[in-house]
This record gives sequence, structure tokens and C-alpha cells, in this order.
Amino acid sequence: MINGKFGAGIIGCGGVSSRHAQAYRMFSDDCDIVAVADVSEESARRLMDRFKVAQWFPNWRDLLADERIDVVSICTPHYLHAPMTIAAAQAGKHIICEKPMAMTVGEACEMIAACKAQKVKLSIGSERFNPRHRFLKEKVLPELGAVTFSWLVDFYFRDAAYYASGPWRGTWAKEGGGICANQAIYTWDQWQWLLGGVEYAYGYWANVLHPTIEVEDIAYGLVAFKDGSYGKVLATSCCDGEPGVAGLRIHAENGCIRADDPWFYQMDFTLDDSGSDAALRQAFQQAIDPDYRGMQHCQVADMLAAIREDRETLVPEAMEALKILNGIHWHGWNHASRFKAWAEELGLPPTAEDAKAQGWKGGRLAAELVNIVKARTRTLEAPFLVPQYAKPDSGGER
Repeated sequence: MINGKFGAGIIGCGGVSSRHAQAYRMFSDDCDIVAVADVSEESARRLMDRFKVAQWFPNWRDLLADERIDVVSICTPHYLHAPMTIAAAQAGKHIICEKPMAMTVGEACEMIAACKAQKVKLSIGSERFNPRHRFLKEKVLPELGAVTFSWLVDFYFRDAAYYASGPWRGTWAKEGGGICANQAIYTWDQWQWLLGGVEYAYGYWANVLHPTIEVEDIAYGLVAFKDGSYGKVLATSCCDGEPGVAGLRIHAENGCIRADDPWFYQMDFTLDDSGSDAALRQAFQQAIDPDYRGMQHCQVADMLAAIREDRETLVPEAMEALKILNGIHWHGWNHASRFKAWAEELGLPPTAEDAKAQGWKGGRLAAELVNIVKARTRTLEAPFLVPQYAKPDSGGER
């Protein structure tokens, strides 16, 4: 600490780094941004100029060696999250890490162990910081009774230009997946947290409209949760969805938790008993933070408080969502070409750009998969696992 303030450092000066810098600046009485690190001087200078940061390190390890720095934000491509977090912990720094936490559950375990061994705080990017969501978990879920079924459907269109914006994007080695690893895992984390964590998950994926990338642009699966319930998930970056199709539903004995907006910022609930619903809703409205500015603001505030109070952060890990990611990827690996062949028979545009230009909203493919995911069965239908879709190893098979 310098003059009673925490020193912060930011590793990785790409797009999301500005949100971290802005969050630190909101607590300027409690912390200063000491330095940034990035291999690109241009990216670093852009962030430094905007937020008046004095020092740039081309090598991130030099930033970790700076004794003025107490907390680091890791805003790098996914494959660097685990090694950088472990190195930061070994350097005695507290860590704010972007989502996804890591590429695999094993990496996440190593990150947690390193932070515990060095007695430093770890915080992972998550919408769990949202006061709305915390109220739903702490106050609403106990009133809902046993969860009977849930589903989550995400449409997040991404074109070839998005994947071309960084050489790590769209690769297995550096991004660790496509729609599942970058977009869907964000809502999956909220879902699993509400339901107590993941027992197991499996599913299927394919790349049907993005020929320039290696990874999946559509996936679906089944998740068994630690509360004893189960749910199904669908995510795609091929297109925007039809109105009213995407969202989240957690059905329970006495009501439902629901969300219809992208990223689920406006998650809400309904209790079957109108009197109970009205009483709880009044408290819900009081709990919502009207000044909520997104998770980075809350995350930095929580991290600084956790250090001062010597307690765990509100989101010390995000490993459970990785169980969904890894389960769908690993189970689906040997079925990707069959999935794609089946999808093509249902009728597809040539590319995601064509889908956008044609106003294609998923057609028969989306309709079939949405029906599968929203069906209250404890099994996951896979129409393509029949002989006519069998092909020699290709596509996802390795």
C-alpha cells in the first residue's frame, strides 16, 4: 500500500480492461492504478492515456514484481488466465480474473490451490455480484421450494470479423471454445450458482456457419445440479433468435425464476401465491441497487473490502460453470460431424454473415433444438446419432 491506498495493476489492455480501469478509478480514495502490462505498446498507451496511468510493462512478470502493486486484474485471452493467476498468487498479489476462470476444471483447481497456499484473495468475473441476483438466491429460492426443471437458451450472434479481431479467438488452444467458452459461460455461471453447483454435464456441439474458426458455434446439453434438479441448455452464435425464445426458466414447486434479457441483468421471479409474491417483491425492489454499474464496479469494491476485512471475496471461484463447458465439449467431440450433417439437412445459410443478411433466426435447426432443451425429460435427445449421419472421422473428431 502507498499512503493508505492499494496499488492496482492491469495485465492485458484489450477491450474489457477499460471496465476494470474505470472501476478502480471509481474508488480513487482507496486505490491507484500503478501500472499496466501488455505486449502491445499501442494498446497499453491507449489505456494509460485514458485513465492517466504512469507506467507500462511489456512483460507482465515485471508488473508482478512491482512491490507497489497489491491487486492485479487479469484481462488476457483465456489460455493465460490460469498461469497468470498462479504466478500472481506466488508473487503475493490479490487477483481479479476475467471470465472464464480457466480453460478446464483442473486449471481452476490449481488456481484456487495457489491462492490458498499464498493466502491471497481471488475474485472471478461474474454477475453474481449483482444485488438482484443475490436477493434471488438468498430470499426467493427458499420460498420457491424444490426446483423441478430449468432451461437456459442463449443467442449471441458473432460474425467472422469478431473472430478475426484477435488471433486467439476461435481457437481451441487459446480461446478454449467458441460460443460456450466466451459468451454462454457467463449466464451458465449464474444458473449453476442459483442451483447449488454442478454434479455432471454432457452435450453436443458443432461448427455450422463459421468456416474460418476451429471451435463450436452451436451447442446444447443436459446439466445435473447439486440440489438434485436437472436442466438443459442451448447456445449459438450463428444468429439472433426469434423474439421470446431465449432466456432462463427455473421452475419450482411454488413459482419460477425467469430472465428474458441478454446476459440476464433483469432476472426476476414469480411466486404462485400472490400475497407472498407481493410481500417479497417489495423487499426485492428495495434490494435492487439503482446505481448498479455492472460487475466490475461491484467486484473491485468487494475485493478491496475483502482484503481489509480478511475474508473471502463474493466470487472466489467459477469452476462449476467449467464443468458444463468441459462436459459438453468432451462428450460432444466425437459427434460433431454427425451433428453438422443433421443440421445441414434441416437447411442452413452458407455462413453467419448470410444468416444475418437473410434475417435467418435459426430456422428448423433452432426450432428442433429449442424443443429438445425445453422438454422436461431427464434425457437429452440427439436426433443425429443414427446410422445415416455416421461419417468418417472429421470436423470435431480428433
